[in-house]
Amino acid sequence: MRKIKILTTYFIAAFALMLFFSCHSDEDELVVFAAASLTDVLTEVKEKYEFQNTTKVRYNFGGSQSLAVELSKGSPGHIFISAGKPPVEFLYNEMGPQISGVTSIGTNSLVIVTKTQTVDLVDHSSLADLDLIALADPNLAPAGVYSREFLVNTGLWSSLEDRFILAADVRAALNYVKSGNVDAAIVYMTDGLTEPGLLIWDIIPRDSYSPISYPAAVIGGGNRHRGANIFVEFLVSPEIADIFHTYGFR
Repeated sequence: MRKIKILTTYFIAAFALMLFFSCHSDEDELVVFAAASLTDVLTEVKEKYEFQNTTKVRYNFGGSQSLAVELSKGSPGHIFISAGKPPVEFLYNEMGPQISGVTSIGTNSLVIVTKTQTVDLVDHSSLADLDLIALADPNLAPAGVYSREFLVNTGLWSSLEDRFILAADVRAALNYVKSGNVDAAIVYMTDGLTEPGLLIWDIIPRDSYSPISYPAAVIGGGNRHRGANIFVEFLVSPEIADIFHTYGFR
């Protein structure tokens, strides 16, 4: 009987220890689903955060709407940072009270980028002189929604619709023009700044599309991951705001 008790005690202790390390390991990693346009700035933020904290950060970048759908179907994530409010609203409608702590961490603007100066864009109406134009798919990424708003509100959408190459997200649209597969792309200012070899044409009227904001939402509340709220607070700290500004966010 004494041997059985010892073995039972051993297995209980071993199970408790395994459970502890399992929970501890989960709490030591923060999974962040974030808009593709945040790739560069959040990569730098990750280095600073992990230098100051024991929690590791793992990103899943992509089109905001696609990421919201993934999360709504059960993909594990602690924070969702969207390029626009609609994907967060979609996620809230799907997951309700599991979404909390929505905080805006920055704003952006739309620009047109081209590969060479052989393309001369006097204003946004000069897009009519081009053959192929890349933009994010409005069904997959907010960048596409803003781009479509601009094109519809300026009367260009219907006349240019057959010239559009739709990309999975804004970074893919940027790569289309970078590779020379299209004449121009409509992207965020911050994405244009990541490619010194491309020309940025800041000629899209700001009042032709909705304000571009980046809301960050905690998934499952603070109880699911103790570091989620801390990370969001870190994103809006003055130190990190300065980093966002260097990448073109406002």
